Amino acid sequence: MPIPITESEMEEKIIRKRAPGGGIKTTDGATAVERRNVMIDPTGLKLLEWIGDGNLSLGVREAARRLKESGDTAKFSKKRHEDRQKGLAKP
Repeated sequence: MPIPITESEMEEKIIRKRAPGGGIKTTDGATAVERRNVMIDPTGLKLLEWIGDGNLSLGVREAARRLKESGDTAKFSKKRHEDRQKGLAKP
């Protein structure tokens, strides 16, 4: 029969189970970052990793900065997406 552990011992175990690379500083100096899971297509993945020089998170942050700087911050539009799929979207 396993020996029960205290609540503080359980909290300590949880704290020790950090993700690999956890605590590594960002290369662009971003400090207020949050861990998120996203679903992305292979083309987008390659592009964002390329923008981030192999670092996906950096590529995502840099792409977001570029969109903001260019003024292209409109919310997702089904029509715009469908036009893009058909090759009709304006650059």
